[in-house]
Amino acid sequence: MKKFSLGGISDHPMGWGPPTAAIEPKELKSLQFMPFNKADKLGRISDWNQPQNNPRRHQQQFSSGANVFNYKHQDDESSFALVDNTPKPKVRKGRRKYFQQPRSRRLNTRNRGRPSTSQRGGRVGQARRQSKRRQRFNYGRRRTHRTQDEGKKEPSVEVDPNWKVVSTIDLQSLKVGLTVDKGETLVRCGKIQEWDVACERVNPRAPMDLRTFNDVQVFTTTTSEDPVIGELADSNKANIFITDTIAAVLMCAPYSSHSFDVIATKKDGKIFFDKRMNSRMDYLTVNENWNESKETERDSMNHTIRLSEEATYINHNFINQVIKGPGTAMDMERKNPFLDALQPPNKPAPIAFFYRRWNLGGDRDVVIRCEINGYETRKGQKQYFISRAINEWNSKLSGNIDYKLKLESQSGAVLAAEMKNNLNKLAKWTTKALISDADHLKLGYVTRANPRSNLNHHILLTQRYKPKDFANLMGTKHPTMLVHPTILDMRPLSLLAYFSYLCLCY
Repeated sequence: MKKFSLGGISDHPMGWGPPTAAIEPKELKSLQFMPFNKADKLGRISDWNQPQNNPRRHQQQFSSGANVFNYKHQDDESSFALVDNTPKPKVRKGRRKYFQQPRSRRLNTRNRGRPSTSQRGGRVGQARRQSKRRQRFNYGRRRTHRTQDEGKKEPSVEVDPNWKVVSTIDLQSLKVGLTVDKGETLVRCGKIQEWDVACERVNPRAPMDLRTFNDVQVFTTTTSEDPVIGELADSNKANIFITDTIAAVLMCAPYSSHSFDVIATKKDGKIFFDKRMNSRMDYLTVNENWNESKETERDSMNHTIRLSEEATYINHNFINQVIKGPGTAMDMERKNPFLDALQPPNKPAPIAFFYRRWNLGGDRDVVIRCEINGYETRKGQKQYFISRAINEWNSKLSGNIDYKLKLESQSGAVLAAEMKNNLNKLAKWTTKALISDADHLKLGYVTRANPRSNLNHHILLTQRYKPKDFANLMGTKHPTMLVHPTILDMRPLSLLAYFSYLCLCY
C-alpha cells in the first residue's frame, strides 16, 4: 500500500506568505498572486454547519482575479493566441457636420451674417417670411388631405335610371337681371315678442348659458299645405307661391356644395314650389364651404349630419332665448294658421308669418311666406328682426378662429372666417331678411361649453346688422329683384311635378 506523505511546511515568522528560500514547484513560478481588492471579504474555507440556502450569495467574492488562475499547464502551445495590442483610432470630438447638428444650431449657422429682422424690411419682411413658412407647412397638409377618402356626397333624392331628362339648365345662366318694384305685405299672422336688451351685454368674459326650449313647437309646413296660401291662390292674388326657406335655398344655389331638390307643381295655371317629404332643407349646414376634409365617422358627434342637427337645435333655442317673454307679445292681424297641428303639451313658437307679393312682369306675381322672429323699439318705432346663431364646435378641427380668445378683440376676423366656411348659410339668412323686409338681422355667437360635448353651449356675443349692409359686407350685392322662376316646357301636361330653380339676380 502506497504511503501518504505530507510535505513539509515552510514557516515565515517575519511576515505573510512563504519565505523567499522556500522551494516552489516549477509550474507555479510563472504565475502571479491574485490581485488584492479592498472590497473583498474574507470568508470561511468551508462551513459544514450552516445550510446553503443561497449558493450564489458569495459567488462574486474574489471574482476580480478569477481569470488569472484559469490556468492549465500544457506542454504544447495549442492554446496560444496572439493578442492585438494595436491602439484603437480616436474619435474626433470636433465640430459635427451640418446635418448632424441640432436644428436650432443649423438655423443659427444659416442665419449667421444676415441682417436682423428690423434691417430686412421690418414687419413687411417678417410677414412675408411667415407667409412662406405657412405655405410650406400647409403644402404637406393639403397633400395629406387630398389623399384621404372623404367619401361621395349623398344625393338629396335617389335618381331613378328610368327617368327621362326633360331639360338641363346651367346654374350660371339663371343669373338674369330683372328690376321689380318693392314688394307688398298681403297678410300678417302669428305673434312675436320683444328683443331682450340683456343679450347685448353678453361678452366672452361674461357668457350666457344657452337654455333649452323643448316644449316649443316650430312649424315648417310646406307651401301647398299652407291654408293662407290656399286662400290667396283661390282668390287669384298670385300665380307663383313659395316659402322663404325654399326660395333662399334656390336663390343661393351658386354658393351651395350640397345637393338639394325642389318639387314644382303646376295646377290650374298656378305653380307651387314644395320641399320633398323628409327633406333636410330645414336643417342648417355647418362648414359647408370649408375646403378641408371633414369627419367621415357617422357615429362621431363631429360628423356633418350630427353638426347639422346641433346647429339647428342651437338656433331653435337661441331664437326663443333672446326675447323677453309672453308679457311683451305683439299679436298680428291674424292668428297662427298652423295651430291645428300643435301637439300638446307644447306651445307654439313666437313667430310671425308675413305673406309678401312681388310682380315679376306681365301676369307673373309671386307670393312668398316669410318669417319674423321678434321686434324691438328704437326711437319710438317698432322694428322687426330675424335672429340666427353662428355656432363653434371645435376651432382646432374646423379651421375657424377660437371664439373665446379672439371674438371680443377681433370680431371682424371671426366673422370673416365664418363667411368663408359658411358662405351659403349666411347668404340664405341674408336672403330671408331681405325678402321679409326685416329691419335688422341679429347674429349670435355660440360655442360649446366643452369641445368634447355637444349638449351644453354658451352665448358669447350678439351683433346687429342691417340686411343690405350685411349683404355688402359679404361681398354680394343686394338683389334688385327677388325671384325669377325658370319654367320648363309643360305643353302636353296640365299637372306635372318637375325640378326648377330660382335665382338671386344681381
